[in-house]
Amino acid sequence: MSCREHTLVAHVAVFHHSSALLVKYSDTSQYDNQPGWFLPNDELRHVEHPEVAARRLLKEQVGIEDATLKLVDVESFIGDAKTWHLSFDYLAFPTTMNVSKGEGVTEAKWFEIGKLPSLEEFAHRGWGRAVLLKHAKVAPLAAPG
Repeated sequence: MSCREHTLVAHVAVFHHSSALLVKYSDTSQYDNQPGWFLPNDELRHVEHPEVAARRLLKEQVGIEDATLKLVDVESFIGDAKTWHLSFDYLAFPTTMNVSKGEGVTEAKWFEIGKLPSLEEFAHRGWGRAVLLKHAKVAPLAAPG
């Protein structure tokens, strides 16, 4: 079930100690045709709870099944496709750095927070980079193990 006026999205900033996980997608049409690095994200399915969506996308996109999740923000904005977006932003703290690329993911890579790709290498004008830097001060302290 698709809506041309509303988009409900879950984004997950994945941290393991002082590293963050980023992905690149093969088909960027559902991501406003933006190239570059993304936080793992996906649209919510019909009546799917945002936390269930966050767990699903972690498993499907990067093979992470065991992670602590924390909802840190809910954003409302008009996207590039002129639809109203409601975005649920989570932090995830997996127990391991082992990842596997799911269908549609061309790259999944850990970066030290101090060595993130440049702003220009991120999709959506560096939005994901800003999110990571915003939460990096809290995330390494809260990470398990």
